[in-house]
Amino acid sequence: MKKHLALLTLLLIGTLSYGQNFDAPEKGAKIYAQEYMIHVDSGSETTFDLWIVRSRFAKRAEFMAPSLMSSSALAFEVAQDPENKDHYTVTVSANEVEAGQYTTTVSARSNGTQKVTGTTLSFNVVAAQAVASKDGK
Repeated sequence: MKKHLALLTLLLIGTLSYGQNFDAPEKGAKIYAQEYMIHVDSGSETTFDLWIVRSRFAKRAEFMAPSLMSSSALAFEVAQDPENKDHYTVTVSANEVEAGQYTTTVSARSNGTQKVTGTTLSFNVVAAQAVASKDGK
């Protein structure tokens, strides 16, 4: 009995520490982001997470990786987590992007009839700060 209780406790702690609390949609799937306002320095890059959360009817559906579309020069690279097919890490690069606020649409498609509800992310690109030493060098 103690072994079962210890295993259950470990599973619960692991789920709570890694899992996100996203509401499943009634139909299809929905894209959720780690954060919806992402800060990145001009000329650099940062990463954030996206999840596709499925309804109970879409548990077996095949979804393509999310795509991010922006009218700015922000560049996105999406990588699927090898251990969780619904978790993606996105790297956003702000090379040659002027400081300012940018909006990006995130969408995904399915290979079947299931629909995916996308989301919108905001990117706050901040001008890179030059760091000077006391002696001006």
